[in-house]
Amino acid sequence: MFMKLLSFLIMSMFFFQCGGDNAVREQAKAEVEQMAKTTSGTAAPASGDQQAPSSPRNPIINETLTLVMGKGEVKAGEETCLPITATGFADLIGLQFSIRWEPEELEYVKVDKLELTDLGPQNFGDTHSELGVVALSWIHQSLRGVTLPADAHLFDICFTPKVKAGSKVDVRFEARPVAFEVINVKEELLQFSGENGQITVVE
Repeated sequence: MFMKLLSFLIMSMFFFQCGGDNAVREQAKAEVEQMAKTTSGTAAPASGDQQAPSSPRNPIINETLTLVMGKGEVKAGEETCLPITATGFADLIGLQFSIRWEPEELEYVKVDKLELTDLGPQNFGDTHSELGVVALSWIHQSLRGVTLPADAHLFDICFTPKVKAGSKVDVRFEARPVAFEVINVKEELLQFSGENGQITVVE
């Protein structure tokens, strides 16, 4: 059963990580771009209501993982990083979600300060960040489960604003193109809740 979930997590990253085959890469880009157009300008609320459909053999339990994206202030053209923290991270072995923004407002720079066990650059699909999307897919390699204290820091995501001073730009947790998925050691699916981030551009 877990291998089915594992395969789902891996395949969710396919469109973002394919790099060697030009034809495949272009097809992936086209599909991601179409998804970006479909949802452009609509901030889907990051809540358990958007939990991806799952197999009946993997019940969704009444527990919630809450991720909070920080806020930042920065001058136009300068880099700022928003921290992502977690509450309710208990015995988890798998996690995936998407982060979205308006590409005409922000330029993606990098992810930084990766603190979650087994989380590395390879877990982030940023191949098409110019479309305003980065996806995360994480699996605990030992499958023993990771438990963290409340408000534990997972990683930072960094941007450079393209807009003028006085602007406020949102960075959102979304279930597209990579759906929300939170899996514990019992192969149960938790609810996902996210508090979106915001960047204020100052003089």
